[in-house]
Amino acid sequence: MATLFIYYIVPKKIQWILLAVANTVFYAFTGIGNLIFIFTNALVTFACANIVSSFNSNLKAKKKELDKEQFKTEKQKTLIKKRLVLISMLFINVGVLVYLKYINFLGHFHKIFLPLGLSYYTFQSIAYFMDVYNQKYEKETNFLRYFSFISFFPQLIFGPINRYDKLGVQMKEEHKFNFENIKYGVMLILYGGLKKYLIADILFGKISAILDPNYENLPGCLILLGIFMYAVYQYADFSGGVHMVLGVAKLFGLDMAPNFRQPYFSTSLANFWQRWHISLGQWMRDYVFYPFALTKGIQKISKWCGEKLGKHFAKSIPACLANILVFTLVGIWHGPELHFLVWGLYNALIIALSDLLEPVFKKLNVLLHINEKGKGMHIFRIIRTFIIVNIGWYFDRIIDVKKSFIYLKNTFFNFGHISEIFTKHYLKEIFGSISDFESQIVLVLIGCAITFVVSILQENKIDVYSAIQKKNIAFRWSCYYVPLILIILSFSFSAGDAGFMYAQY
Repeated sequence: MATLFIYYIVPKKIQWILLAVANTVFYAFTGIGNLIFIFTNALVTFACANIVSSFNSNLKAKKKELDKEQFKTEKQKTLIKKRLVLISMLFINVGVLVYLKYINFLGHFHKIFLPLGLSYYTFQSIAYFMDVYNQKYEKETNFLRYFSFISFFPQLIFGPINRYDKLGVQMKEEHKFNFENIKYGVMLILYGGLKKYLIADILFGKISAILDPNYENLPGCLILLGIFMYAVYQYADFSGGVHMVLGVAKLFGLDMAPNFRQPYFSTSLANFWQRWHISLGQWMRDYVFYPFALTKGIQKISKWCGEKLGKHFAKSIPACLANILVFTLVGIWHGPELHFLVWGLYNALIIALSDLLEPVFKKLNVLLHINEKGKGMHIFRIIRTFIIVNIGWYFDRIIDVKKSFIYLKNTFFNFGHISEIFTKHYLKEIFGSISDFESQIVLVLIGCAITFVVSILQENKIDVYSAIQKKNIAFRWSCYYVPLILIILSFSFSAGDAGFMYAQY
């Protein structure tokens, strides 16, 4: 609050300096090691970006002086030098990330310090370097301005992964006090807090009680309940945290990249990943997917497929292979455990198969006289996608891969009798106090109902905040006080602070 107050009373030209100082203080208080790592990361990418920018400028200057062949030779030399800088930058920054995040898995048994937000600011700084490398925009000449962008404190725990030409440019601008920004920011924070504390934190212990014990004969209906609760928990925890981050940024007059867009209303698995953790998906698209799909080797494979298998395969195979690489990396990014790799490959293969078989599905729809644009088909696709996503959550949530397959088998072939399992006696053995459980579930359902209504409105292109502002004063104030009261009430039932799930990545 002190930073926000000072932000609007200092001269507008130095607001960005205040943010840089606040970010530095924040990191220093979380541990001097955190500050050293983020400063080093920023310094490396800033310096490397300046070097490749000078290469780009020198090449442009020489274009007028050289003939076509000489310029072609010079361009090749410049490309080699730029790639050496790129490799050096990746070796340092990605090398640090890989070492600190995965060294324990590789046999180092001492506790390794993992800097706060390492994955997120590493990805964000690489994005800046690559954009300068590809001449998307000019380099930043002031290191402190660049550091204020990389270290902006709200984004560091779980993103979103912002781009310099969006957030960095905004941070250079002067921001006058705007009460609308304060109102909107507070509402985002309260809505995010409602999802995080009223839904996610209450569900956290319940999911562990179902899925963590080693019950090979656990009935499928109870496993399905645990996975469904995990689907709700993960969305509420992550998107709730992101809403709070967006809200804090809005208080300072800054608009961050959105990270969620009603993912459980997706009509395909590919569409789901365009709506879930959007900034990571866009990062992978721009810096992994397209660069890989457009390599000479992949293009040769595409050409061969075109000649032997037809145009559809020529178009789809590069995307399929790139998706397999992307989801393998995303799985490993979540952690070095096998179940994350299996989860990543599951998503990649489903998307690849759906892409390859798209002509078959279209012909089948025509044969069965199915209206692809009908409301019924749209609802079917949403339900189908939700089921496919939840099958993936088995591998994401259950650490033991063998156990995840056993639980998946039980879900389909050992479902159990709901009337016998969902009794107070049985539930008490799993969750403890039934009265507390019932109260907690009521709170969770209220939170889910509010989230569902907001999501329906957003899915129908309705600006919820603007719609609220058009209502009478009693309704407007209730949209602030009701979430606040529910959040406070939830603290009586949650098992303490469960932390943010995505902060560990």
